[in-house]
Amino acid sequence: MARPAGQGEHTKKRIAMRAKALFEQKGYSAATMDEIREAAGASKGSIYYHFKSKEEMFLYILELTMLDWIDKWAAISAPLGTATDKLYALADHFASDFQNPLMKAAEEFGGSEAADPAVHERLLELTRVHYPIFRQLLEDGMESGEFERMDVGELMYIVLGLMGGLGVAYYELGAEQIAALYRRSIDILLRGIRGVGADG
Repeated sequence: MARPAGQGEHTKKRIAMRAKALFEQKGYSAATMDEIREAAGASKGSIYYHFKSKEEMFLYILELTMLDWIDKWAAISAPLGTATDKLYALADHFASDFQNPLMKAAEEFGGSEAADPAVHERLLELTRVHYPIFRQLLEDGMESGEFERMDVGELMYIVLGLMGGLGVAYYELGAEQIAALYRRSIDILLRGIRGVGADG
């Protein structure tokens, strides 16, 4: 018997959200498919109908998390008038990710599963999802004269590298200090990319 349209995706998301809570609590490796089945209140057949493996399930959870991150960014950035304000807000949004309880499980997953070429490629695809946000912000800043005109693709990778690289300091500084460090990094970055039309 065919499932009603939309019901399958609803069930898939429900299973994924229950699994996400378990991954946040126990970590990626320690959470078993049996525990996920029990937490989701689903049969083994239902779990494997939607997800061929725990790896596939976790990648789906990461995808939902990334889409949620993008939705939140859209709400944060909508009222901001300048590219400079958006750049600071994007740094804040990046820093707030370190308080995401899924972060540790995601790092564990990346370390244990990324050797699989298919998983590695999927992780790269998920990383690239927010590239257009950075590119558009930088293009807008150049167009408005806030940022110096330069190769936007090159600058995008520089800013991505800055945001991603600062993450290593989280383990030494903690969430509050890392947020301040991210904002400070934008202060320094702006010294190098401010255009003639920028204020200050």
